[in-house]
Amino acid sequence: MWPVPASSVLAIVCAVCVVLAVVLAVVGFRALAAARRVARVRVPARELSSTWVGPGTFVDVEYPDPHGRPLRTQIFVWLVRAPGVPYTFDGSVWVDPTDPTDVTPRRQGRTTRATLTLVVAAIAAAGALGTGLASLVVRLGESFPG
Repeated sequence: MWPVPASSVLAIVCAVCVVLAVVLAVVGFRALAAARRVARVRVPARELSSTWVGPGTFVDVEYPDPHGRPLRTQIFVWLVRAPGVPYTFDGSVWVDPTDPTDVTPRRQGRTTRATLTLVVAAIAAAGALGTGLASLVVRLGESFPG
């Protein structure tokens, strides 16, 4: 096989990272918009038990369905320190009225997977920037007479 310049390999890796970052960003932003589009209602909930696990707490809750019957589920409450966001379970849950089993501790809905996808997209974008710069530096080094 012929010798491939290192700068070309880095340029190909940079292009792959750019494509990966764009695809992941589009998927992440669409998932985030879909999660936030669900109209949720706040209902009172009673904490049955909780288990702390590092970044948050698993909480078993009981809440009423639209007909007043009690439903039970387990939700994960992330420990978030931000203005207007309760630090722990605040005694209420947000429910999708069309699907009473779709319950979250915060109004914005299920955004964890979308957020993680966007974090990976940002990492891929940083990788694209790094490999792009490295490709330019190596190409400059390859241009010097040997």
